[in-house]
Amino acid sequence: MRGILMVAVAMLALTGCKQKASDNHTVAVAPKADAPADRKVTASFDCDRARGQAQELVCADANLAAMDREVARLGASDTAGQAAWAKARDDCGKADELQQCVMANAVLRIHHLRSVTPGDAGGISVGPVGFACKGLTRPIAVTFINSDPGALVVETNRQTVALDHVEAASGARYAGRWNGEEWSFWEHGGEATLTVPGKPEMRCTRR
Repeated sequence: MRGILMVAVAMLALTGCKQKASDNHTVAVAPKADAPADRKVTASFDCDRARGQAQELVCADANLAAMDREVARLGASDTAGQAAWAKARDDCGKADELQQCVMANAVLRIHHLRSVTPGDAGGISVGPVGFACKGLTRPIAVTFINSDPGALVVETNRQTVALDHVEAASGARYAGRWNGEEWSFWEHGGEATLTVPGKPEMRCTRR
């Protein structure tokens, strides 16, 4: 279950979408379960006309398809932004790690769209939610993507990272790698634990 990017990289991915997310980070990805044969996966585009590796992957992966639909729902009024994001998604077909690239582009776009329309409700995403963490001078912003298995975006004052939802004994845990270093966010019992490179584990509380 699933996965978080530097602010500069996030702005590139969310505004111009010129840089593939997989160029700069690796997300820890759980094994992908194919959709049952009797259930057709639906995306933001017609899967019967899917073109390229990225679109074909979305149409074969119910989790990525749910994220793809959420991007389309949140960005319905941003025609230019959606076109740029769709191109970046399709360009993931050129990436070394296709699935990570598609997932990261989708969840970063969701985080951006929710940041500009924070009151939105009704989809599979929630946030951004503010957390105050001991050891950080500024609150972090967290967006949850509640697909199955789902993902999460953590934005600090310096970096924005996409993390996968992973198995945990209790609560909701998300983990991944950024520039070869481990990140994790674990929410349980009304509090959260954030692990970032170069710092001890931090306790966080919702603001």
